[in-house]
Amino acid sequence: MPSSGIESLPVELLQPIFFTSGYNIALLQASPRLAARLSSDYVYDATCKYYLMTTMLDRTVQTSAQTYIFASKWMTWGFFRSWITKTYAPIGCLCGRTEGSCFDAQWPPDFEDATNMVFSRSHLPQFAFIKARLPRKLLFGPWTPDKVKFLRFLLWTTSMTVDWNDTEILQVAVEGRRQAMREHNLDAVELLNHNRRLGKGADLSTIRFAVMECGCDRSIVYDTISMARYWGNVTSWESAELDRWCEERILMGDPKGLWLQTELSLLQSNDWPVEEREENSASKELGESNKEPQDRLIRRQHKWNQVSRVIFLL
Repeated sequence: MPSSGIESLPVELLQPIFFTSGYNIALLQASPRLAARLSSDYVYDATCKYYLMTTMLDRTVQTSAQTYIFASKWMTWGFFRSWITKTYAPIGCLCGRTEGSCFDAQWPPDFEDATNMVFSRSHLPQFAFIKARLPRKLLFGPWTPDKVKFLRFLLWTTSMTVDWNDTEILQVAVEGRRQAMREHNLDAVELLNHNRRLGKGADLSTIRFAVMECGCDRSIVYDTISMARYWGNVTSWESAELDRWCEERILMGDPKGLWLQTELSLLQSNDWPVEEREENSASKELGESNKEPQDRLIRRQHKWNQVSRVIFLL
């Protein structure tokens, strides 16, 4: 199909037309050729500033545009970090307040682990008002470090969620957690376990999958148990399949069998977790005799449940 009149214009004219149109995303959606010709960091920077740093009267239009921006191929973790640094460095904080009005500057941003940045209801990042949909590209593996950092940053600083009305996307998030478990990626599993903005919480079937299909990575199983219990997704911790798995592993001399059997026993008696309890002898032996990451038990303190309540109130 031949190019239309506007698609044939020089880029020097297309850019001001796009800006004058109010950064009309519909133009890009309607014409892949136009979107390709407007592909430049200059246009991307300006578009992000227009839709991500202001509060428009028509929030529906703004939310739709924000969703389009984060779903775009050019919106990578590298680009987003660069844009944040260029845009907010002169301000000195992600809150976006002018000089002198920010009482607790968070700068530079912690791009490695956004949860180390401290915000409160009286000092929120400007991104907290972004209520777009989380892009599909961040919901499944392979779980690279950049993907985990990008998703963590968005969950920590924005109000973005999956599209609750899209059953396919919700299933992608469920499968994404399974992929993270297969890859023994604790960071990714934690994000998907702790954030209800990513869809359905973990339940007993999730725990069975982590144990029986993914080798019972102790840190992942412990975190999944913890959050299934926190969200009240398990009404009974009785599981004949898990009991058989534990017995078989114990007979094989695998210390993880006794470890999980002990955890399930505590859960069934409602004595879990026992704070500062001594690890049983099997757990100690496991940690000392096998240096594989999935055989270590890492228990972390998390801030997700506190920050999510603040963001949801916006």
